[in-house]
Amino acid sequence: METQGFVDNFWGGDFNSTTGFDEISRRMKTGKQCLSDLIEFIKKRAQIEHRYGQELSKLAHGMLGKGETGTMHTCMDVFMRETEETGKIALQCAKALNDDVALYLSEFKEEQRATRKESEESMSKTIKAKKSSYDHMQRCKREYESKCTEAEKSSEMLKQNMGQPQKKLDQLKQKMKQSRQAAEAADKEYRESVKTLEKFRLGWELDHEIYCKRMQDLELDRLTKMRNSVWTYTNICSQALVSTDCHMEEIRRILEMCDGSHDLDVYVRDRRTGSNRPGPIEYVNFYQTNVKLEDEAKRMPKGPTGNYVRVVALYEYAAQGPEEVSLRQGELIVVLEKVDELWWYGKHRNGTTGLFPVTYVKEVPLP
Repeated sequence: METQGFVDNFWGGDFNSTTGFDEISRRMKTGKQCLSDLIEFIKKRAQIEHRYGQELSKLAHGMLGKGETGTMHTCMDVFMRETEETGKIALQCAKALNDDVALYLSEFKEEQRATRKESEESMSKTIKAKKSSYDHMQRCKREYESKCTEAEKSSEMLKQNMGQPQKKLDQLKQKMKQSRQAAEAADKEYRESVKTLEKFRLGWELDHEIYCKRMQDLELDRLTKMRNSVWTYTNICSQALVSTDCHMEEIRRILEMCDGSHDLDVYVRDRRTGSNRPGPIEYVNFYQTNVKLEDEAKRMPKGPTGNYVRVVALYEYAAQGPEEVSLRQGELIVVLEKVDELWWYGKHRNGTTGLFPVTYVKEVPLP
């Protein structure tokens, strides 16, 4: 489609009309504002991306998943790593938007401003000169018309006084002659002013044509640059989204390998506390305790020397590992070895042996 030219469509019928120039000037100002708005938009989008990238980077260095084990621990590691990579992508996107789009458009805007300013100032001077020449021509025209009117009045006055004395006639003739000479001089000046004005008109017309063509070129260049810059902006953002999705896909891939049952098995294997459950707490009759202890002591195995120490459990205690034994309140235990001040090694009446804390028992006399 052929573009409608400014040069054929922005004139005004009135000699001093500036409607075409004014309309193009408004268009250029509007275009300048649109360009400024686009630059500001891209800068703000870059700022948003930069803040987003920084926040993601901070988030990626948190403690998420530190207490997990097995496949979930691996998933959380990948999740945090890919989050950090996503933050880097946002920072790269912000830099590209600033360098490849906002800065480029800002430099282009400055170039256009300089060219537009030069053209508008030159055109304004031409319009002003044409207007000045037109005003001078109008003054010459009024002077010419005034002198012609005076010459006609002098001639009419002479005709009306033909019967007057010769002296009077000579005065009227002299006045008529002077009036005609003044009219001829005014006519000459008027003709010259018209010729001068025509030169200014032709110069203005040529300058206006140049101005129209130059402004049309600037506008077409602006629209093309804005269109291409938005295209670049879209490509940068689109590439950032594609790259981000690649990292999201990596998270999806590792999540497919996450096995909750396996992780629980690993947890139980590494952190188990034992399989013995505490039994019920029984009522202990204070008056029968000594008799009961004596009966149980009789059933406990004797050592070779018969000097084993016997203790009774004062409190419940759950074994914390295979090397320990659990205690139930009121149970009798034979001490096989006093390991240290805190732990003794003993044997249940059921034959199980292991360590137990000294503070949970008290010695009982041998039967």
